[in-house]
Amino acid sequence: MKHLRFIAFAFLAFSSWTCTTDFTLEAEWKDIPVVYAFLDPTDEAHYIRVEKAFLQEGGDAREIAQIADSLYYDNATVQLQKVGSSQLYTLEKVDGNLEGFPREGGVFATAPNYLYKILQSNINLVGGSEVRFILNRGDDLPPVTAEIVLLNPIAPLQNQPPNPINFSTYERAINISFNPGPHAQLFDIRWVVNYLENTPENPSQFEPKQVTWVLESKLEREDGASNSVLYRVNSENFFQFLSGAIDPATDRVRKFVDIDIQITAVGQELADYIRVSGANLGITSSNQIPVYTNMSEGRGLFTSRTDIVLPGYQLDVNSITLLKTGPLTQNLNFQ
Repeated sequence: MKHLRFIAFAFLAFSSWTCTTDFTLEAEWKDIPVVYAFLDPTDEAHYIRVEKAFLQEGGDAREIAQIADSLYYDNATVQLQKVGSSQLYTLEKVDGNLEGFPREGGVFATAPNYLYKILQSNINLVGGSEVRFILNRGDDLPPVTAEIVLLNPIAPLQNQPPNPINFSTYERAINISFNPGPHAQLFDIRWVVNYLENTPENPSQFEPKQVTWVLESKLEREDGASNSVLYRVNSENFFQFLSGAIDPATDRVRKFVDIDIQITAVGQELADYIRVSGANLGITSSNQIPVYTNMSEGRGLFTSRTDIVLPGYQLDVNSITLLKTGPLTQNLNFQ
């Protein structure tokens, strides 16, 4: 499955990330490259957004942003290089709208929606290795570069959590533990709760439903922590989530199916971005938002991400009983 996940402000993405290039330009006629990329060695294809920003004298930035020709370089070359190798991999310029990644409407022109693409089968990115981004803009401008370490795949630790999950009382808790490798710094943990639901019109016909519980959207790895990451999940919090996410019902029956656990990790670059962006927003601050970029010139974020889905987690018999009859969820009519 291929992903296109660009982030400029918040971590989360993790399930559909978008690119934001919203900033004020004060310099006139200065070429400012804007780059966003989240490389995941497990993806089938890798996409990088490369744009430019400038403001001509007396111009209106919002009007210019609606002109597609003003957003993109005419003759740019985007390449990736494995650090330690001389081989360069040139990405293909494609229209994201035709790749299944339409750009959301707003300040910037939506068509064409140029991205730079390379298939994983053509570059074979590997977790733990270093990769360099290179943008050549032409016009005798210096190349724009950035280097990152690609994230290793996330390895779940056995029986953490156990399957089936024991949430038989509100006092119980379980551990989620996993090894994301040494370079992952921020984590997003979600539970997708799958269930069936019928309707009064068709009581014998059940339709699949799901709700997503965001346990943690910006879990940061502590300095000096071991390779494994541990997150504790409280039973009462789980049932409280269900009581708020699913409407009470007396006219329909619901049946629990299972839980899919989703874990996403991103690199140090995004952790730094979030930390810097929030560093000057306190009550005594000047409210001037600092700028973070790991590009050699311009703005943007070049980083790595990876995720894992652990499907099919069950609740044990006593947990199902608590779901059906417990005071937090008995009005949801699970049978």
